[in-house]
Amino acid sequence: MTDYEKKEDHVLDHIANAVLKLEDELTKLDALEEDDAKKHEIKKWYAEKKALHEIKRILHEAGKYDKYEEKELEQLDKYLDKLN
Repeated sequence: MTDYEKKEDHVLDHIANAVLKLEDELTKLDALEEDDAKKHEIKKWYAEKKALHEIKRILHEAGKYDKYEEKELEQLDKYLDKLN
């Protein structure tokens, strides 16, 4: 196995882990019985955005994605704080 293949496997492992975290978080949110359905949907949306941000970061570090913005997640957090 060449260094490139090892690096590719490493990146794919990180992406798979990010997707697994997302699935776990969405499963937990589905199991919750919240009174406010909108709040529940926002939490799901945020979990998805967080996972996508992590995948973009991984791909950026591997040199496969140029549009990564490091501050994107921080901006989402500020936006959600305004909503609360």
